[in-house]
Amino acid sequence: MALWISHRGESKDAPENTLPAFRLAMERGTDGVETDIHLTADGILVCCHDSDTKRTCGGESKIIERTPFAELEQLDASCGRAEYFGVRIPKYSELLSVLRPGRLCFTEIKENDPRVLPAFLEEIDRSGAAPEQIVMISFHAEIVRLCKEMRPELRVQWLTGFREEEDGGISPSPEKILATLKKIRADGIDAEAKPEYNTAELVKTVKDAGYDFNVWTVDEEETARFYLSAGVDFITSNRAAGLRRRTEQERTT
Repeated sequence: MALWISHRGESKDAPENTLPAFRLAMERGTDGVETDIHLTADGILVCCHDSDTKRTCGGESKIIERTPFAELEQLDASCGRAEYFGVRIPKYSELLSVLRPGRLCFTEIKENDPRVLPAFLEEIDRSGAAPEQIVMISFHAEIVRLCKEMRPELRVQWLTGFREEEDGGISPSPEKILATLKKIRADGIDAEAKPEYNTAELVKTVKDAGYDFNVWTVDEEETARFYLSAGVDFITSNRAAGLRRRTEQERTT
């Protein structure tokens, strides 16, 4: 049975990567949340997808890695949703403080910067979250490898998208995926949900090799049904609670 992860919180109904979105996921009972973290200029981890705040903060452009937190927390991170006007970019520690026991926190390290890892691990230790609640994900294979080396008990997943090559082949190939997962000692893959590339056969191949399979970002019922039938372990969605409810109702009727 797949676990449902709220992408940037329940971001269909609340501004992405904000405490209201994370709290909504907790209230709605999804299996966990996903977030993206950046390190500010003064060494504080914050939750935001983009390195530049322009898209989510009403056009105000600040590069997180070059900006102290005191400036970032003045921004309105409501993503233009009037009912949430004034909501702020949260610290990663604030997300961990609202994470309920037994719920998962998929944490994407966005920048290919090893300095983020000690700060990330320190926040986890300080929060008191159980190691099994945290799943570190990253597109950067070396970041995944380093995290597993530094903290073997944490679950880590390698993020990847898919693209079609000029010769018609799909990259990364199943062979490349398995070789990468083995090399970086990942526990699984977090793969783009494109059924034309990310097929049921690929899911079986990866799972048969002993790895977890997660898919992002699934918002359509047809795609969710496909990956449920394929046997994935996690489904990451902007509307995780509602999509889970709809697909579970289908299976019981």
